[in-house]
Amino acid sequence: MENKNNSTKKRAYIIFVADSKQYRNSKINIDNILNELSMLCDTAGYEVIERYSFIQQKISAGTYIGTGKLESLKESALIDNVEYFVFDNELSGSQVNAIEDGSNITALTRTEIILEIFAMRAKTMTAKMQVELAFLEFEYPRLKGKRTNLSQIKGGIGLRGGAGEKQLEYDRRRARERIHKLKSQLSKVEKSASTGRKGRGSTFRIAIVGYTNAGKSTLFNLLCKESVYVEDKLFATLDTHTRKLYISDDTPVEVIISDTVGFIDRLPHTLVASFKSTLSEVVEADLLLHLSDASDENIDEKLIHVESIIKEIDASHIKRIVVFNKSDSIDEIQKNRISTSYNDAVFISAKNNTNIEVLKNKILDTILELSRE
Repeated sequence: MENKNNSTKKRAYIIFVADSKQYRNSKINIDNILNELSMLCDTAGYEVIERYSFIQQKISAGTYIGTGKLESLKESALIDNVEYFVFDNELSGSQVNAIEDGSNITALTRTEIILEIFAMRAKTMTAKMQVELAFLEFEYPRLKGKRTNLSQIKGGIGLRGGAGEKQLEYDRRRARERIHKLKSQLSKVEKSASTGRKGRGSTFRIAIVGYTNAGKSTLFNLLCKESVYVEDKLFATLDTHTRKLYISDDTPVEVIISDTVGFIDRLPHTLVASFKSTLSEVVEADLLLHLSDASDENIDEKLIHVESIIKEIDASHIKRIVVFNKSDSIDEIQKNRISTSYNDAVFISAKNNTNIEVLKNKILDTILELSRE
């Protein structure tokens, strides 16, 4: 039997809460929600010990979950040596305090887990600034109700300490100043990047977009003969990589292609805003390759989530080719179902180099079509 204390991961319960009216009206799939939250936790270094879902008459203003359920969870957490409760829901600062009160439990939200992953993945100075800005803008409105001391937050994310009113005002002022400074620095980065993009002249620009872990970087490497970092984890790519793409001698213009950060359902707005310079490669593209994992049982939902983010960043007008990756992992029934819904789609396997020439021809046809308009 495994010794609980030997695990290097942080032990957590994941929790989903909905009021009964929301549950009835929204047709919520709790398993899908908890599966994705579990994947996020795993990527961020948490071991999910147990999953809980509660459908209740109304959300508790004080503890979100209700005092009775909370005390029961804390008792179980003591037995299971769990120190983290990760909620799929958003919590106010005062609710975090109430949940953590009188225990060694740290209450986190889905957004904070995503921010932790982005902080882990950020390698370049620009990505680190973008993540810090997203975290500060997420945390700032919650400072008033939360016992949080920004000076004790290691690396921008995750640790909390006690703070009085003077400390709170000091933290809020420091947060405002840091947010202003980061926005100013990132604005300069964006202007520099924009100047570089304008210098491309008549170059045809393609951006690969899709749900996180759909295989965007693998496809990018295959098309460009590159070696961009690939890992079977969420958000492996944060920085945009752009390279020239050779399709054929018949291509009328120079083509460049960009690999972009993965999207996810309810991608925090602070991340969308702070990654503006990265997402500009999407907004300013002439063509989007919307890559999806054909073997994913929630494929339709994820396609919709990606399209909603494309809309959020004002890129809905851009021509798209829908590409279904990992097609070697599906049967004919699934392939026919997808083909019926997306009759102009391309099926590929980036890992096995299947149908890549078909995709290139489709890209060339689209370039020729758009050049005639």
